[in-house]
Amino acid sequence: MVNTQLKILRVFGPTAAEVSAVLRQIRDDGCPGLRLLERDGEFAVCVQVSAPNRGMAEQYCDKWVQRLRAKFGDDVFATGETSLAQATLDLLLQKRKLLVAVDETTGRLLGNLLQPLAHSEAVFDFGTESYADPQRERQIKVPQQLLKKFPGDVVQAAAGRAVSAMQVTGADYAAAYMPATVGQCPFVLICDRHGAAACALPPELTDAAIGNQILDLLRRRMQGLRLTDSCITFRPGREHPLLLVSEAGRERGNTVRFSLRRRTPATQDADHTADFEPMMDFNTADPVMPPPHTTRQRTATAAPTGTIQFETDLDPMAETNTDPMNIRTAGPQAATASRRRRTQETESYDTPLYQTERREPAPSLLDDEIPDFSAEIDPAALAAAQAADEADAAAGRTTTAEDFSKAATRLFSEEDEAELAAAQTRRRPGKTEAAAPARPETPGAASIKNRSLAMIERTERRRKRTATIFLVVIVLLLLVGAGALWWFFRNDLGTRPASKNYGTTVYDETVESYLANALEKRPGAVGYLGWPGLDGTLVYAAGTEPQTKENASPTVLTRFATASNLDQPTPGNTVLECTGDTYAVLAQEDVIKENSGFTLYLQNGTYRFKVVSVYYLDPTEEGEGAFDLYGSTDLSNYYDYLSFVAGIQARSLWQTNVEIGDESHFLTLTSATSEEGVLLCVTGRLIGADEAAALDGASITATEEPLLTALQYQRKDQPMPAVSSLLSASVDRYAQQSAASSASRNSGTQGEEESSGTDLDSQIAAMQSQTDAILASTDKLLAGLTDVAGSGNASESDLNQGAEGGLPEQTVTVDQVAASPTPEPTEVPASDSASSEGGDSASTDSGNSSSSGETINVTMNGTAQTMDLVQCLAMVAQNELGPNAPAEAYKAQCVATHCWILSQSGYPSVAGTTPGATALAAAQEVARVLITYNGQVCFTPYFASASTGTASAADVWGNDRPWLQAVDSPYDQSVATNWNTNGNSSGTARFSRQTLQDRIQSELGIDLSGVDPNNWFKIVSANQYGWVAKIQVGPDGNSQTVSGRWFRENLLARQSVDGRSLRSQCFTVSYDAGVDCFIFDVYGYGHGCGMSQWGAIGYAQNGWGYQDILLHYYPGTTITTY
Repeated sequence: MVNTQLKILRVFGPTAAEVSAVLRQIRDDGCPGLRLLERDGEFAVCVQVSAPNRGMAEQYCDKWVQRLRAKFGDDVFATGETSLAQATLDLLLQKRKLLVAVDETTGRLLGNLLQPLAHSEAVFDFGTESYADPQRERQIKVPQQLLKKFPGDVVQAAAGRAVSAMQVTGADYAAAYMPATVGQCPFVLICDRHGAAACALPPELTDAAIGNQILDLLRRRMQGLRLTDSCITFRPGREHPLLLVSEAGRERGNTVRFSLRRRTPATQDADHTADFEPMMDFNTADPVMPPPHTTRQRTATAAPTGTIQFETDLDPMAETNTDPMNIRTAGPQAATASRRRRTQETESYDTPLYQTERREPAPSLLDDEIPDFSAEIDPAALAAAQAADEADAAAGRTTTAEDFSKAATRLFSEEDEAELAAAQTRRRPGKTEAAAPARPETPGAASIKNRSLAMIERTERRRKRTATIFLVVIVLLLLVGAGALWWFFRNDLGTRPASKNYGTTVYDETVESYLANALEKRPGAVGYLGWPGLDGTLVYAAGTEPQTKENASPTVLTRFATASNLDQPTPGNTVLECTGDTYAVLAQEDVIKENSGFTLYLQNGTYRFKVVSVYYLDPTEEGEGAFDLYGSTDLSNYYDYLSFVAGIQARSLWQTNVEIGDESHFLTLTSATSEEGVLLCVTGRLIGADEAAALDGASITATEEPLLTALQYQRKDQPMPAVSSLLSASVDRYAQQSAASSASRNSGTQGEEESSGTDLDSQIAAMQSQTDAILASTDKLLAGLTDVAGSGNASESDLNQGAEGGLPEQTVTVDQVAASPTPEPTEVPASDSASSEGGDSASTDSGNSSSSGETINVTMNGTAQTMDLVQCLAMVAQNELGPNAPAEAYKAQCVATHCWILSQSGYPSVAGTTPGATALAAAQEVARVLITYNGQVCFTPYFASASTGTASAADVWGNDRPWLQAVDSPYDQSVATNWNTNGNSSGTARFSRQTLQDRIQSELGIDLSGVDPNNWFKIVSANQYGWVAKIQVGPDGNSQTVSGRWFRENLLARQSVDGRSLRSQCFTVSYDAGVDCFIFDVYGYGHGCGMSQWGAIGYAQNGWGYQDILLHYYPGTTITTY
């Protein structure tokens, strides 16, 4: 079996003779199969090799291709089916360069080649940025200095025009084509930042060949390849070499297809169906030219077409006339005889110089078979008719064309015989006329006359149809124009407000006029939303649907999503929704700084807003990070108001520094984003009547870690931060801002009078009182988001109460901690609240209580920072244990917190509040104390309360740690307020059977329809203290076994009838058919591994020191001081 391999090498630049010479040499070296194709200067060298197997064929074929590449060098531009235009386009796209043409002629030459190719508009402007733009076309001209310096130099003029085109358009390359002029052959030119290159062209090239010359010159220029012999390079404005066509590039004769194996005779017309025109067979010997002065013997036959002859034959024996002025001719007789001889039909030459192609006659209707209609006529009737015709002919009676016309009139007209006779009588000539000799009538004259009249009638009818059609078209155009004018005036709303005039009277007046027209002409329009840096838009009533045109996307519009609360006396939030992603750009810093406020124009008033928050929202999100925007419209309840303010500030992407009062009105605009299921919300506060409307966008800064949606954290594969910490920090900022604003307003009422000491004290007291009132009002807000071990009002919290971290943890040794540098602490974050309960009031110098100045990296209350170590530990201990915990419990908490932070990487998130004196002293004492195991700092998780003991790391996370084992914790039941309070007032939590059935179906794919609920759950393994490690979901044969932690934190998360979750994985479960619910009896609070905070308090109250507490909850460890 023979395998054949074919490869094509694409070449541009050399002439056909040069290519043929190379191929002859390669053929002589042993290349078995070569073919050459040409089109518009492009050569395709085909190498075909056959071998016993495919591998050998490819090897030999590659060998000859490499030989050809070495011969042609830079003239090779591609292989295979890639054209020169495609190769140059790919090179421009790869280098990200832009090409322009200096004029329309050059643009058409290039456009015809590049337009059919994909992505050509990315590198060639097709004139849109140059000659097709009237303004830029006027700018693209030859500099006057160049014309003065090089008068009449066409090459310099073309280069100057190309440089001007690059400067005007900003392109990287400019191309120009100049036809032949006096003293200069045609040429093409490419100009770039480094200079110009020009290539002279032979005459009579096709448009495609000229375009290929431009692209080849550009290709060589971009790649730094060798130019052809007809090219020169120079810098515009400096002398350049003479531009001439090389000898090899001059015009060549007709070419034919060649092949080493098969030769095809030359043809006059090129085969346009092929990709390339065939070339001369380089294997054919050069034709032998006849002797220069041989005279062909005259014959009696005429010369073939194309041979020039004189009117008279040349007589070689005649006397030679040496006088050029003595002119004699042989006379007209000789010329006539010569012409007669040339017109005689003679035989052709034995070997014709030219072979005229005989063409078939044009198709005709007569080519088809004509049916014999006489076959249907009676033969007797035919014989009788023929006999009658012969008798008429013998009698001299003939039938003229007029007789036939009269017969046709009588046959097809309804005029009777009498009328015909009368008409003939009237037409009889009189005696005078009869005496006159009859003029012989030319046969066929009447027929010609009838045809002329018919043509005139047809022309008249055609003229009438044309006039009618023209009038109809005019009427239709008038109707269309009238309809267009009606539509324009029907939908025109007048001058559209320009954003550059935002904040001026002109803008407001323009909006009022625009809105008035919209209220009349746009159904559903109720207002206009204006921006200082974005285009404004009409606002439609709730429920207005976007108009959808045929085969087009729906129109983007902005409409009310909730009822307006702007005119209500109580605070509220109004929501507008944008059906597109128009306002998604407000997530960009430069855009939000330019649009830090907006104005809503309604028929009953104008409402101006300052942007207070820009944040992402998932309307379908559930759980801890959920934010009910559409339900937060009535903010008359202060708890709802504070929840809304804290929610938008914790999620805000930007710190806008806009003050929020106690009874503000808000407007929130939602817009779609590129992230599916996530909206971008922009909330603005209504500017008061006595407030300055000036916007301060320059002061806007980015928030370091805003609260995003759970969907975004999931897509980024990042854990969701503690929502309670972020909301607490947000509430604290709002409280301080509100107090400062109130104090500023109070001080402003004093006018310019200087306040006395008593007035200043009263202002400070009023500000402190207001701050305390705001913080006190946040108890209800934060009640469901924190569970402090020492507080008396424990309630629902997040699922992972305490410090959980993750396994495997970061490995840190004591030596590394001791040797680590201590950078300067950043600014101390704002505290959660001021502790004023009991005797542990906060000291005023708590931030500087560390004697060593050691720092630690944490994310405190949502802000990543480097903090003073003592301050950080004291704040966390105060927040975790509350204000009334024993000192030894504070110390144990500080050490556990310190080790837990060190075991986590980066800036772990913690929550803290202003510490009291007891917590601060405890932190100062144990700041350099660590819990270690084999010299490494331990991972020390902690939680709120245990059942009667703790759980091991293997039971909770599935990874065992020697110091995280199950140990006794006997005091939790007696001291903890959240030990058995999973429900509102008891330790049981109720879960609807239908809710859990749907949840199990969606999460595990187990269908429990018709299954006895008593068989739904089965605890597989639990430790001695009741902490569930494994639980079976579903009956035997149709079940899955999951971990107790996943069962609690995922499957049952916030699925109870009161929206709660299991507080710990220490539980028992039963089914109550009376209420159709599952009853979970839960003990303890938190994940259950490590130190129990309530248990530590119990041990401390019973005389244990912090070291005893730590060694009990983390068995096998060592207390190390560095």
